[in-house]
Amino acid sequence: MQSIFLSLSEADYRGRTLVIAGDGRYHNDVAIQMIVNMAAANGVRELVVGLHGLISTPAASAIIRKLNASDPDQCVGGILLTASHNPGGEHEDFGIKFNSKNGGPALESFTNRVFDHSKAITSYKTLRDSVNIDLSKPGVHAIGKVEGQAVTVRVIDSTDDYVELMQSLFDF
Repeated sequence: MQSIFLSLSEADYRGRTLVIAGDGRYHNDVAIQMIVNMAAANGVRELVVGLHGLISTPAASAIIRKLNASDPDQCVGGILLTASHNPGGEHEDFGIKFNSKNGGPALESFTNRVFDHSKAITSYKTLRDSVNIDLSKPGVHAIGKVEGQAVTVRVIDSTDDYVELMQSLFDF
């Protein structure tokens, strides 16, 4: 995770929003809590997480694009927890990928930088007092201030945003 932040310009994520999406694979719930703490410590202002930690990859892409529709720099992108990319974990049933602020997968040049950082990293940032967010119901959780900046986690039911997108594409 820290390698992702090291591969971005600090201006790309500090004070911005990050979507965290998981498809329910092994370690999804634990990883989301860790990512929340690391992202906040790195300066992300708002985290958007799916109810029970679940957001499909296409829905995450739609949410990122929706967040950036009025302000193209509001959302830095999304961290997607899925076995479809970079499989690891128990029985290769867990992986991490990064979607850029356009909602699409990160460019290969970016993923190469992440890989290079992952081979040399010696430390990572996390909150001193870790938080554990209740992902079982929608709502906004204030998790305190980091370097004077309020940090929130917004738990959403991603179904609503995805249905809205599908209705704009197809005649239901």
